[in-house]
Amino acid sequence: MQLRHVRAVAVFVGVVVALTGARHSGGGGCDSSSNSSSSSSGSGGNYGGSTHYDDDDDYDTGSSSGGGAQTSEGPAAEDTGDVRIEECEYDAAKGLVARVRAANSSATTTYSYTFTVTFKDSAGTTLDTATSGILTVDAGASETTDVVARKSASGGTCELSDALRMSDSY
Repeated sequence: MQLRHVRAVAVFVGVVVALTGARHSGGGGCDSSSNSSSSSSGSGGNYGGSTHYDDDDDYDTGSSSGGGAQTSEGPAAEDTGDVRIEECEYDAAKGLVARVRAANSSATTTYSYTFTVTFKDSAGTTLDTATSGILTVDAGASETTDVVARKSASGGTCELSDALRMSDSY
């Protein structure tokens, strides 16, 4: 994996954490205990387990600055119209699924995208809200990902919000 892709992934993770407001999460849910664990599926695979990250640990990296990511190290996120929900369907095996497409409108720049999908049942009650992303979409290209609601419903709607893009060339 090229260094610019590693940087893009690191920036993407930072943006997702910032957008979701996650702080001192113990691996999922609302429990801030370090013994908590959970598993959820998002775009592209399953994530889970219990991991604790402490951004004030002191490691000798040859730098005198403190821990944590600096916002000036990566590209700035900007609002975009490049992201849309292509399909919102009920799948018997998965539940309510939103297929999201990021179509890079730039002719020269590769972008990574983050977005939020809100799933609602047929009565309009919110079932779930999921933040996801699509990494490294080349200029003029498009990519899709499926976002799955964690709560099951036999039908409903999918709404897109907070679509952002970040340049992969920095």
